[in-house]
Amino acid sequence: MDVKPWLLLTAAILAGCSDDDHQTHNNSVKFDVIDNQEFTLNPIQNDSNPDLESFSWTQTCGSISIIPSDTSQTVNLTLTAPKLDNDEEYCFQFKGTSKNGDQYSTDAKVSVVSPSLEVYVDHASLPSLHQVLDIIASAEAHPTAERYVSWGRINPTQEHLAQLNISRFPLESNHTSAEMLEAISAFAEDHHRLKVSISTNTLKSYDNLKLMLQRLHKQPHVDIDNIRLYDDGSAEYVNLYNWRNTQDKTYLLQQAGDNLKNIILGSGGSSAPWLTTQFNWHSLYPTEYSMLRSDFLTLDPKLHELKEYLGDSLKQMQWDKYAKLSSEQQALFLEIVGFDQNWLQVEYDKSPLANFVFTGTTTWAGGEEKEFYAKQQVNIINNAINETSPYYIGKEHDLFFKGHPRGGVINDIIISSFDNMVNIPSAISFEVLMMTDMLPDTIAGVASSLYFTIPAENIKFIVFTSSEEITDREQALKSPLVQVMMTLGIVKEENVLFWADMPDCSSGTCI
Repeated sequence: MDVKPWLLLTAAILAGCSDDDHQTHNNSVKFDVIDNQEFTLNPIQNDSNPDLESFSWTQTCGSISIIPSDTSQTVNLTLTAPKLDNDEEYCFQFKGTSKNGDQYSTDAKVSVVSPSLEVYVDHASLPSLHQVLDIIASAEAHPTAERYVSWGRINPTQEHLAQLNISRFPLESNHTSAEMLEAISAFAEDHHRLKVSISTNTLKSYDNLKLMLQRLHKQPHVDIDNIRLYDDGSAEYVNLYNWRNTQDKTYLLQQAGDNLKNIILGSGGSSAPWLTTQFNWHSLYPTEYSMLRSDFLTLDPKLHELKEYLGDSLKQMQWDKYAKLSSEQQALFLEIVGFDQNWLQVEYDKSPLANFVFTGTTTWAGGEEKEFYAKQQVNIINNAINETSPYYIGKEHDLFFKGHPRGGVINDIIISSFDNMVNIPSAISFEVLMMTDMLPDTIAGVASSLYFTIPAENIKFIVFTSSEEITDREQALKSPLVQVMMTLGIVKEENVLFWADMPDCSSGTCI
Protein backbone atom coordinates (compact mmCIF):
# COMPACT_ATOMS: atom_id res chain seq x y z
CA MET A 1 0.00 0.00 0.00
CA ASP A 2 1.26 3.50 -0.79
CA VAL A 3 2.87 5.56 1.94
CA LYS A 4 0.35 8.16 3.07
CA PRO A 5 1.32 11.33 4.96
CA TRP A 6 -1.36 12.36 7.42
CA LEU A 7 -2.42 15.86 8.34
CA LEU A 8 -2.64 17.12 11.86
CA LEU A 9 -6.03 17.19 13.51
CA THR A 10 -4.94 20.00 15.79
CA ALA A 11 -2.91 23.01 14.82
CA ALA A 12 0.54 23.54 16.23
CA ILE A 13 0.25 25.24 19.58
CA LEU A 14 2.76 27.80 20.77
CA ALA A 15 3.11 26.63 24.34
CA GLY A 16 5.37 29.33 25.73
CA CYS A 17 8.57 31.32 25.52
CA SER A 18 11.60 31.24 27.76
CA ASP A 19 13.61 34.24 28.83
CA ASP A 20 15.91 33.89 25.84
CA ASP A 21 12.92 33.64 23.44
CA HIS A 22 13.30 29.91 22.84
CA GLN A 23 9.87 28.56 21.90
CA THR A 24 8.12 25.25 22.54
CA HIS A 25 5.92 23.90 19.74
CA ASN A 26 3.37 21.20 20.65
CA ASN A 27 1.03 19.44 18.27
CA SER A 28 -0.87 16.18 17.89
CA VAL A 29 -1.71 13.70 15.17
CA LYS A 30 -4.56 11.17 15.08
CA PHE A 31 -5.68 8.84 12.28
CA ASP A 32 -6.62 5.26 11.40
CA VAL A 33 -4.69 2.64 9.46
CA ILE A 34 -5.46 -1.00 8.67
CA ASP A 35 -3.44 -4.12 9.34
CA ASN A 36 -0.10 -4.19 7.49
CA GLN A 37 -0.57 -0.67 6.13
CA GLU A 38 2.53 1.49 5.73
CA PHE A 39 2.10 5.01 7.10
CA THR A 40 4.22 8.07 7.81
CA LEU A 41 4.32 10.26 10.91
CA ASN A 42 5.10 13.90 10.11
CA PRO A 43 5.83 15.81 13.33
CA ILE A 44 6.47 19.28 11.86
CA GLN A 45 3.36 20.61 10.11
CA ASN A 46 3.92 24.34 9.81
CA ASP A 47 5.53 26.53 7.18
CA SER A 48 8.89 26.61 8.91
CA ASN A 49 11.58 24.03 8.29
CA PRO A 50 13.51 24.02 11.56
CA ASP A 51 17.15 23.02 11.51
CA LEU A 52 17.01 20.32 14.18
CA GLU A 53 20.11 19.64 16.16
CA SER A 54 18.67 16.52 17.77
CA PHE A 55 15.42 14.56 17.74
CA SER A 56 13.94 11.16 18.57
CA TRP A 57 10.75 9.13 18.39
CA THR A 58 9.46 6.81 21.14
CA GLN A 59 6.50 4.42 21.15
CA THR A 60 4.33 4.99 24.22
CA CYS A 61 1.46 2.51 23.73
CA GLY A 62 0.57 -0.60 21.74
CA SER A 63 1.05 -4.30 22.48
CA ILE A 64 3.69 -4.78 19.76
CA SER A 65 6.77 -2.63 19.27
CA ILE A 66 6.77 -1.39 15.67
CA ILE A 67 9.27 1.45 15.99
CA PRO A 68 12.95 0.97 15.04
CA SER A 69 15.58 1.09 17.76
CA ASP A 70 17.28 4.09 16.17
CA THR A 71 14.97 6.94 15.18
CA SER A 72 17.58 9.68 14.99
CA GLN A 73 18.07 9.46 11.23
CA THR A 74 14.73 10.71 9.89
CA VAL A 75 12.24 13.26 11.17
CA ASN A 76 9.34 11.84 9.15
CA LEU A 77 9.01 8.29 10.43
CA THR A 78 7.62 5.56 8.15
CA LEU A 79 6.18 2.51 9.91
CA THR A 80 4.09 -0.55 9.09
CA ALA A 81 0.97 -1.33 11.11
CA PRO A 82 0.97 -4.73 12.81
CA LYS A 83 -1.31 -7.60 11.90
CA LEU A 84 -3.86 -7.76 14.73
CA ASP A 85 -6.86 -9.80 15.76
CA ASN A 86 -8.60 -6.78 17.31
CA ASP A 87 -8.47 -3.02 16.84
CA GLU A 88 -5.77 -1.35 18.94
CA GLU A 89 -4.33 2.12 19.44
CA TYR A 90 -0.62 2.81 18.98
CA CYS A 91 0.97 5.95 20.44
CA PHE A 92 4.18 7.73 19.50
CA GLN A 93 5.98 10.80 20.80
CA PHE A 94 8.42 13.01 18.95
CA LYS A 95 10.93 15.26 20.73
CA GLY A 96 13.25 17.61 18.88
CA THR A 97 15.50 20.59 19.57
CA SER A 98 16.49 23.08 16.90
CA LYS A 99 19.91 24.72 16.69
CA ASN A 100 18.41 27.96 18.00
CA GLY A 101 17.07 26.16 21.07
CA ASP A 102 13.37 25.81 20.08
CA GLN A 103 11.66 22.67 21.38
CA TYR A 104 9.33 20.55 19.20
CA SER A 105 6.93 17.93 20.56
CA THR A 106 4.37 15.77 18.75
CA ASP A 107 2.00 13.18 20.21
CA ALA A 108 0.69 10.75 17.58
CA LYS A 109 -2.19 8.31 18.08
CA VAL A 110 -2.68 5.73 15.36
CA SER A 111 -5.63 3.34 15.54
CA VAL A 112 -4.98 0.04 13.78
CA VAL A 113 -8.43 -1.06 12.63
CA SER A 114 -9.82 -4.01 10.73
CA PRO A 115 -9.72 -3.83 6.94
CA SER A 116 -13.20 -3.11 5.66
CA LEU A 117 -15.11 -3.73 2.45
CA GLU A 118 -18.28 -1.85 1.48
CA VAL A 119 -20.45 -3.47 -1.19
CA TYR A 120 -23.18 -1.57 -3.08
CA VAL A 121 -25.53 -3.27 -5.57
CA ASP A 122 -28.57 -1.74 -7.27
CA HIS A 123 -30.11 -1.80 -10.74
CA ALA A 124 -32.60 1.03 -10.14
CA SER A 125 -32.38 4.72 -9.23
CA LEU A 126 -33.44 5.55 -5.69
CA PRO A 127 -31.27 3.03 -3.80
CA SER A 128 -28.27 4.00 -5.94
CA LEU A 129 -28.88 7.66 -5.16
CA HIS A 130 -28.69 7.00 -1.43
CA GLN A 131 -25.72 4.70 -1.90
CA VAL A 132 -23.74 7.50 -3.58
CA LEU A 133 -24.50 9.77 -0.62
CA ASP A 134 -23.47 7.02 1.80
CA ILE A 135 -20.21 6.42 -0.06
CA ILE A 136 -19.26 10.10 -0.07
CA ALA A 137 -19.90 10.35 3.67
CA SER A 138 -18.04 7.09 4.32
CA ALA A 139 -15.03 8.16 2.26
CA GLU A 140 -14.33 10.91 4.78
CA ALA A 141 -15.18 8.88 7.90
CA HIS A 142 -13.49 5.66 6.72
CA PRO A 143 -10.74 6.56 4.25
CA THR A 144 -9.15 3.09 4.43
CA ALA A 145 -12.27 1.20 3.27
CA GLU A 146 -12.39 -0.60 -0.06
CA ARG A 147 -15.63 -0.16 -2.01
CA TYR A 148 -17.19 -2.44 -4.63
CA VAL A 149 -20.20 -1.16 -6.62
CA SER A 150 -22.59 -2.50 -9.24
CA TRP A 151 -25.01 0.15 -10.51
CA GLY A 152 -27.43 0.10 -13.38
CA ARG A 153 -28.24 3.81 -13.73
CA ILE A 154 -25.33 5.76 -12.24
CA ASN A 155 -22.06 6.00 -14.11
CA PRO A 156 -19.19 7.58 -12.17
CA THR A 157 -16.04 8.47 -14.05
CA GLN A 158 -12.70 6.77 -13.50
CA GLU A 159 -11.64 9.86 -11.57
CA HIS A 160 -14.64 9.50 -9.24
CA LEU A 161 -13.92 5.80 -8.74
CA ALA A 162 -10.30 6.48 -7.81
CA GLN A 163 -11.21 9.38 -5.52
CA LEU A 164 -13.64 7.24 -3.52
CA ASN A 165 -11.59 4.03 -3.61
CA ILE A 166 -14.26 2.26 -5.69
CA SER A 167 -13.94 -0.80 -7.90
CA ARG A 168 -16.87 -1.18 -10.28
CA PHE A 169 -18.43 -4.43 -11.46
CA PRO A 170 -21.21 -5.22 -13.95
CA LEU A 171 -24.67 -6.41 -13.06
CA GLU A 172 -25.97 -9.74 -14.35
CA SER A 173 -29.70 -9.71 -15.11
CA ASN A 174 -29.98 -6.74 -12.73
CA HIS A 175 -28.39 -8.74 -9.91
CA THR A 176 -24.98 -9.32 -8.31
CA SER A 177 -22.59 -10.67 -10.93
CA ALA A 178 -20.28 -13.67 -10.71
CA GLU A 179 -17.40 -11.26 -11.30
CA MET A 180 -18.25 -9.27 -8.18
CA LEU A 181 -18.72 -12.46 -6.14
CA GLU A 182 -15.28 -13.69 -7.15
CA ALA A 183 -13.73 -10.34 -6.26
CA ILE A 184 -15.39 -10.32 -2.83
CA SER A 185 -14.17 -13.85 -2.11
CA ALA A 186 -10.63 -13.01 -3.21
CA PHE A 187 -10.55 -9.84 -1.10
CA ALA A 188 -11.75 -11.75 1.96
CA GLU A 189 -9.13 -14.45 1.44
CA ASP A 190 -6.38 -11.82 1.28
CA HIS A 191 -7.12 -10.57 4.80
CA HIS A 192 -6.95 -12.42 8.09
CA ARG A 193 -9.83 -10.29 9.43
CA LEU A 194 -12.39 -8.24 7.56
CA LYS A 195 -15.50 -6.17 8.22
CA VAL A 196 -18.06 -6.15 5.41
CA SER A 197 -21.03 -3.81 5.00
CA ILE A 198 -23.56 -4.35 2.23
CA SER A 199 -26.16 -2.06 0.70
CA THR A 200 -28.74 -3.07 -1.86
CA ASN A 201 -32.30 -2.82 -3.12
CA THR A 202 -34.88 -4.23 -0.67
CA LEU A 203 -37.02 -5.77 -3.39
CA LYS A 204 -34.06 -7.58 -4.98
CA SER A 205 -32.23 -8.31 -1.73
CA TYR A 206 -32.56 -12.10 -1.84
CA ASP A 207 -31.12 -12.38 -5.35
CA ASN A 208 -28.37 -9.87 -4.59
CA LEU A 209 -27.33 -11.17 -1.17
CA LYS A 210 -27.83 -14.94 -1.09
CA LEU A 211 -24.72 -16.10 -2.95
CA MET A 212 -22.60 -13.30 -1.49
CA LEU A 213 -23.46 -14.19 2.10
CA GLN A 214 -23.11 -17.92 1.46
CA ARG A 215 -19.52 -17.31 0.35
CA LEU A 216 -18.66 -14.96 3.19
CA HIS A 217 -20.15 -17.31 5.78
CA LYS A 218 -17.53 -19.91 4.81
CA GLN A 219 -14.78 -17.50 5.92
CA PRO A 220 -15.01 -17.26 9.73
CA HIS A 221 -12.68 -14.25 9.92
CA VAL A 222 -15.27 -12.13 8.08
CA ASP A 223 -17.69 -10.04 10.13
CA ILE A 224 -20.87 -8.78 8.45
CA ASP A 225 -20.92 -5.35 10.04
CA ASN A 226 -24.28 -4.24 8.64
CA ILE A 227 -26.75 -4.60 5.79
CA ARG A 228 -28.62 -1.53 4.57
CA LEU A 229 -31.65 -2.00 2.33
CA TYR A 230 -33.36 0.79 0.39
CA ASP A 231 -36.81 0.87 -1.20
CA ASP A 232 -36.86 0.98 -4.98
CA GLY A 233 -40.31 2.47 -5.40
CA SER A 234 -44.03 1.90 -5.27
CA ALA A 235 -43.79 -1.83 -6.06
CA GLU A 236 -42.77 -2.61 -2.47
CA TYR A 237 -45.92 -0.93 -1.17
CA VAL A 238 -48.20 -2.60 -3.68
CA ASN A 239 -46.72 -5.94 -2.61
CA LEU A 240 -47.26 -5.11 1.05
CA TYR A 241 -50.84 -4.10 0.31
CA ASN A 242 -51.46 -7.41 -1.46
CA TRP A 243 -49.91 -9.28 1.50
CA ARG A 244 -51.76 -7.39 4.24
CA ASN A 245 -54.66 -9.88 4.46
CA THR A 246 -52.36 -12.89 4.90
CA GLN A 247 -53.11 -14.81 8.09
CA ASP A 248 -50.48 -15.68 10.74
CA LYS A 249 -47.99 -13.12 9.47
CA THR A 250 -45.60 -13.41 12.43
CA TYR A 251 -45.48 -17.19 12.19
CA LEU A 252 -44.79 -17.05 8.45
CA LEU A 253 -42.07 -14.45 8.98
CA GLN A 254 -40.40 -16.56 11.66
CA GLN A 255 -40.57 -19.62 9.41
CA ALA A 256 -39.02 -17.65 6.57
CA GLY A 257 -36.27 -16.44 8.91
CA ASP A 258 -35.35 -20.00 9.88
CA ASN A 259 -35.40 -21.03 6.24
CA LEU A 260 -33.20 -18.09 5.22
CA LYS A 261 -30.69 -19.00 7.93
CA ASN A 262 -30.47 -22.56 6.61
CA ILE A 263 -29.97 -21.27 3.07
CA ILE A 264 -27.12 -18.93 4.05
CA LEU A 265 -25.47 -21.53 6.28
CA GLY A 266 -25.68 -24.08 3.49
CA SER A 267 -27.59 -26.52 5.67
CA GLY A 268 -30.67 -26.89 3.52
CA GLY A 269 -33.60 -24.58 3.17
CA SER A 270 -35.84 -23.99 0.22
CA SER A 271 -37.14 -21.04 -1.72
CA ALA A 272 -39.51 -19.10 0.49
CA PRO A 273 -42.13 -16.48 -0.37
CA TRP A 274 -40.03 -13.48 -1.38
CA LEU A 275 -41.71 -10.87 0.84
CA THR A 276 -41.26 -12.76 4.10
CA THR A 277 -37.68 -13.49 3.06
CA GLN A 278 -36.73 -9.90 2.19
CA PHE A 279 -37.89 -8.78 5.63
CA ASN A 280 -35.76 -11.31 7.50
CA TRP A 281 -32.18 -10.16 7.04
CA HIS A 282 -32.27 -8.56 10.48
CA SER A 283 -32.80 -12.01 12.01
CA LEU A 284 -29.28 -12.93 10.82
CA TYR A 285 -27.29 -9.67 10.65
CA PRO A 286 -27.47 -6.04 11.83
CA THR A 287 -29.87 -4.63 9.22
CA GLU A 288 -31.67 -1.41 8.37
CA TYR A 289 -34.74 -1.35 6.13
CA SER A 290 -34.83 2.21 4.84
CA MET A 291 -38.39 2.82 3.63
CA LEU A 292 -39.79 5.65 1.54
CA ARG A 293 -42.80 5.74 3.84
CA SER A 294 -42.25 3.67 6.95
CA ASP A 295 -45.50 5.13 8.32
CA PHE A 296 -47.40 2.83 5.94
CA LEU A 297 -46.83 0.05 8.48
CA THR A 298 -48.46 2.26 11.11
CA LEU A 299 -51.32 3.67 9.04
CA ASP A 300 -52.51 0.22 7.92
CA PRO A 301 -53.48 -1.80 11.04
CA LYS A 302 -53.11 -5.04 9.08
CA LEU A 303 -49.37 -4.38 8.80
CA HIS A 304 -48.74 -3.74 12.50
CA GLU A 305 -47.46 -7.31 12.91
CA LEU A 306 -44.75 -6.66 10.35
CA LYS A 307 -43.81 -3.38 12.01
CA GLU A 308 -43.44 -5.13 15.36
CA TYR A 309 -41.43 -7.95 13.76
CA LEU A 310 -38.96 -5.52 12.19
CA GLY A 311 -38.54 -3.53 15.40
CA ASP A 312 -35.67 -1.05 15.44
CA SER A 313 -34.41 -2.26 12.06
CA LEU A 314 -37.27 -0.33 10.40
CA LYS A 315 -36.09 3.15 9.39
CA GLN A 316 -37.63 6.12 7.64
CA MET A 317 -35.64 7.07 4.54
CA GLN A 318 -33.68 10.25 5.26
CA TRP A 319 -33.71 13.16 2.82
CA ASP A 320 -31.27 15.48 4.57
CA LYS A 321 -28.09 13.55 3.71
CA TYR A 322 -27.21 15.92 0.89
CA ALA A 323 -27.70 18.99 3.08
CA LYS A 324 -25.31 17.53 5.67
CA LEU A 325 -22.47 17.22 3.15
CA SER A 326 -19.81 19.90 2.75
CA SER A 327 -19.98 22.09 -0.37
CA GLU A 328 -17.15 20.05 -1.91
CA GLN A 329 -18.95 16.79 -1.18
CA GLN A 330 -22.20 18.16 -2.61
CA ALA A 331 -20.41 19.13 -5.82
CA LEU A 332 -18.96 15.63 -6.06
CA PHE A 333 -22.40 14.07 -5.58
CA LEU A 334 -23.92 16.21 -8.34
CA GLU A 335 -21.06 15.28 -10.67
CA ILE A 336 -21.54 11.56 -10.05
CA VAL A 337 -25.32 11.59 -10.56
CA GLY A 338 -24.96 13.89 -13.58
CA PHE A 339 -27.13 16.77 -12.39
CA ASP A 340 -26.18 20.25 -13.57
CA GLN A 341 -27.92 22.37 -10.95
CA ASN A 342 -26.77 25.65 -12.50
CA TRP A 343 -28.26 24.69 -15.89
CA LEU A 344 -31.67 24.00 -14.39
CA GLN A 345 -31.59 27.22 -12.37
CA VAL A 346 -30.84 29.17 -15.56
CA GLU A 347 -33.81 27.47 -17.27
CA TYR A 348 -36.06 28.30 -14.31
CA ASP A 349 -34.94 31.94 -14.41
CA LYS A 350 -35.40 32.51 -18.15
CA SER A 351 -38.87 33.92 -17.62
CA PRO A 352 -40.92 35.22 -14.70
CA LEU A 353 -43.50 32.46 -15.22
CA ALA A 354 -43.94 29.69 -12.69
CA ASN A 355 -42.34 26.35 -13.58
CA PHE A 356 -44.39 23.21 -14.28
CA VAL A 357 -42.74 19.78 -14.49
CA PHE A 358 -44.63 16.82 -15.90
CA THR A 359 -43.32 13.45 -14.70
CA GLY A 360 -43.67 10.59 -17.14
CA THR A 361 -43.83 6.82 -16.98
CA THR A 362 -42.91 3.89 -19.18
CA THR A 363 -43.99 0.36 -20.05
CA TRP A 364 -41.97 -2.80 -20.60
CA ALA A 365 -44.32 -3.89 -23.40
CA GLY A 366 -43.65 -3.62 -27.14
CA GLY A 367 -43.96 -0.95 -29.82
CA GLU A 368 -47.72 -0.32 -30.06
CA GLU A 369 -48.08 -0.26 -26.29
CA LYS A 370 -45.20 2.22 -25.99
CA GLU A 371 -46.82 4.50 -28.57
CA PHE A 372 -50.11 4.29 -26.66
CA TYR A 373 -48.35 5.23 -23.40
CA ALA A 374 -46.69 8.19 -25.10
CA LYS A 375 -49.92 9.51 -26.63
CA GLN A 376 -51.75 9.21 -23.32
CA GLN A 377 -49.07 11.26 -21.58
CA VAL A 378 -49.09 13.88 -24.33
CA ASN A 379 -52.83 14.20 -23.77
CA ILE A 380 -52.35 14.59 -20.01
CA ILE A 381 -49.86 17.42 -20.58
CA ASN A 382 -52.27 19.12 -22.98
CA ASN A 383 -54.97 18.89 -20.32
CA ALA A 384 -52.65 20.57 -17.84
CA ILE A 385 -51.79 23.52 -20.11
CA ASN A 386 -55.08 23.96 -22.00
CA GLU A 387 -57.60 26.40 -20.50
CA THR A 388 -60.50 24.36 -21.93
CA SER A 389 -59.63 21.34 -19.76
CA PRO A 390 -61.13 20.85 -16.30
CA TYR A 391 -57.60 19.82 -15.26
CA TYR A 392 -55.93 23.04 -16.40
CA ILE A 393 -53.26 23.91 -13.83
CA GLY A 394 -54.62 27.42 -13.52
CA LYS A 395 -52.17 29.83 -15.12
CA GLU A 396 -49.46 29.93 -17.72
CA HIS A 397 -46.26 28.09 -16.79
CA ASP A 398 -42.92 27.32 -18.34
CA LEU A 399 -43.15 23.66 -19.34
CA PHE A 400 -40.58 21.05 -18.25
CA PHE A 401 -40.55 17.28 -18.74
CA LYS A 402 -38.90 14.63 -16.58
CA GLY A 403 -39.23 11.27 -18.29
CA HIS A 404 -38.76 7.81 -16.86
CA PRO A 405 -35.11 6.64 -16.91
CA ARG A 406 -36.21 3.72 -19.09
CA GLY A 407 -38.72 5.74 -21.12
CA GLY A 408 -36.75 5.56 -24.36
CA VAL A 409 -38.99 6.12 -27.38
CA ILE A 410 -41.86 7.16 -25.10
CA ASN A 411 -39.82 10.10 -23.85
CA ASP A 412 -38.79 10.97 -27.42
CA ILE A 413 -42.42 11.12 -28.61
CA ILE A 414 -43.46 13.31 -25.68
CA ILE A 415 -40.56 15.75 -26.11
CA SER A 416 -41.13 16.08 -29.86
CA SER A 417 -44.80 16.92 -29.27
CA PHE A 418 -44.09 20.27 -27.57
CA ASP A 419 -41.91 22.99 -29.09
CA ASN A 420 -41.46 24.91 -25.86
CA MET A 421 -40.79 21.99 -23.52
CA VAL A 422 -37.50 21.88 -21.56
CA ASN A 423 -36.26 18.33 -21.10
CA ILE A 424 -34.72 17.44 -17.73
CA PRO A 425 -32.45 14.45 -18.47
CA SER A 426 -34.37 11.27 -17.70
CA ALA A 427 -31.34 9.71 -15.99
CA ILE A 428 -31.63 12.28 -13.19
CA SER A 429 -33.68 10.97 -10.28
CA PHE A 430 -36.47 13.42 -9.50
CA GLU A 431 -35.56 13.09 -5.84
CA VAL A 432 -32.31 14.93 -6.61
CA LEU A 433 -34.39 18.06 -7.30
CA MET A 434 -35.92 17.74 -3.86
CA MET A 435 -32.55 17.23 -2.17
CA THR A 436 -31.06 20.30 -3.87
CA ASP A 437 -34.09 22.52 -3.23
CA MET A 438 -34.80 22.68 -6.97
CA LEU A 439 -38.41 21.51 -7.02
CA PRO A 440 -40.59 23.41 -9.50
CA ASP A 441 -43.63 25.43 -8.50
CA THR A 442 -46.05 22.85 -9.89
CA ILE A 443 -45.76 19.11 -10.48
CA ALA A 444 -48.17 16.72 -12.14
CA GLY A 445 -47.82 13.42 -13.90
CA VAL A 446 -48.30 9.69 -13.84
CA ALA A 447 -48.41 7.98 -10.45
CA SER A 448 -45.06 6.72 -9.18
CA SER A 449 -43.03 6.48 -6.00
CA LEU A 450 -41.60 9.98 -6.42
CA TYR A 451 -44.98 11.32 -5.27
CA PHE A 452 -44.44 9.52 -1.95
CA THR A 453 -42.04 12.27 -0.86
CA ILE A 454 -42.89 15.44 -2.81
CA PRO A 455 -44.60 18.12 -0.67
CA ALA A 456 -48.34 18.06 -1.30
CA GLU A 457 -48.45 21.80 -2.02
CA ASN A 458 -46.33 21.27 -5.15
CA ILE A 459 -48.57 18.54 -6.61
CA LYS A 460 -51.38 19.64 -8.93
CA PHE A 461 -52.69 16.20 -9.87
CA ILE A 462 -51.63 12.56 -10.26
CA VAL A 463 -52.93 10.34 -13.05
CA PHE A 464 -53.10 6.56 -12.74
CA THR A 465 -52.71 4.30 -15.76
CA SER A 466 -55.68 2.34 -17.05
CA SER A 467 -55.48 -1.25 -18.25
CA GLU A 468 -57.53 -4.09 -19.69
CA GLU A 469 -58.17 -5.29 -16.14
CA ILE A 470 -59.28 -1.85 -14.93
CA THR A 471 -62.19 -0.75 -17.09
CA ASP A 472 -64.19 1.53 -14.80
CA ARG A 473 -63.60 3.94 -11.94
CA GLU A 474 -65.00 1.62 -9.27
CA GLN A 475 -62.49 -1.05 -10.21
CA ALA A 476 -59.73 1.49 -10.49
CA LEU A 477 -60.24 2.84 -6.99
CA LYS A 478 -59.69 -0.69 -5.66
CA SER A 479 -56.33 -1.08 -7.38
CA PRO A 480 -53.47 -1.59 -4.88
CA LEU A 481 -51.44 1.45 -5.95
CA VAL A 482 -54.44 3.76 -5.59
CA GLN A 483 -55.26 2.27 -2.20
CA VAL A 484 -51.66 2.68 -1.04
CA MET A 485 -51.50 6.32 -2.11
CA MET A 486 -54.83 7.10 -0.49
CA THR A 487 -53.73 5.39 2.74
CA LEU A 488 -50.57 7.49 2.74
CA GLY A 489 -52.60 10.67 2.17
CA ILE A 490 -50.89 11.39 -1.14
CA VAL A 491 -54.17 11.66 -2.98
CA LYS A 492 -57.83 11.81 -1.97
CA GLU A 493 -60.47 9.64 -3.61
CA GLU A 494 -62.16 12.60 -5.31
CA ASN A 495 -58.82 13.63 -6.84
CA VAL A 496 -57.93 10.23 -8.26
CA LEU A 497 -57.64 10.55 -12.06
CA PHE A 498 -57.20 7.89 -14.72
CA TRP A 499 -56.19 8.07 -18.34
CA ALA A 500 -59.75 7.27 -19.29
CA ASP A 501 -60.96 10.30 -17.29
CA MET A 502 -58.93 12.82 -19.28
CA PRO A 503 -60.69 14.75 -22.09
CA ASP A 504 -59.19 14.43 -25.57
CA CYS A 505 -57.25 17.63 -26.32
CA SER A 506 -55.86 16.60 -29.73
CA SER A 507 -58.06 19.11 -31.59
CA GLY A 508 -56.84 22.02 -29.47
CA THR A 509 -60.02 22.00 -27.42
CA CYS A 510 -60.37 19.45 -24.63
CA ILE A 511 -63.59 17.51 -25.10
